[in-house]
Amino acid sequence: IGTWKDDIKIDQEVVAAYIGGEIPPNAGAHSGRDWGAFDIRKEVIDRCPTECMRMEGGKLMINNRECNRCMHCINVMPRALHIGDDRGVSILAGAKAPILDGAQMGSLIVPFIKAEPPYTEIKEKVIEPIWDWWMEEGKNRERM
Repeated sequence: IGTWKDDIKIDQEVVAAYIGGEIPPNAGAHSGRDWGAFDIRKEVIDRCPTECMRMEGGKLMINNRECNRCMHCINVMPRALHIGDDRGVSILAGAKAPILDGAQMGSLIVPFIKAEPPYTEIKEKVIEPIWDWWMEEGKNRERM
């Protein structure tokens, strides 16, 4: 899963443009009907699962230590909010989709590793050791 480690970048002028109705939210995806004026509190701040966002003095503030990077705020205001510069991947394994239980997320194996071409660090430090371990310990009919 692609992710980043540093803070979300905020362009306060563009946030104000969203609030003022100059820029359509969700990149205009819901512009087919009149949904009313954009309300940053209802559509962004109150929908944050970790409640890490607030308006302070007309500016959007994000407590990045509490953010779980769900991407909702970035999807609603893509011109105002951007992911950080310290980019990489989180690696999960063991996800499955059993018929009765529904989709289940895998276990987080690597919380963050830089993802830069030619990606040899990921291959040598993560994937090959997992393959080696799985060849010895993996059960029949299990997949990795």
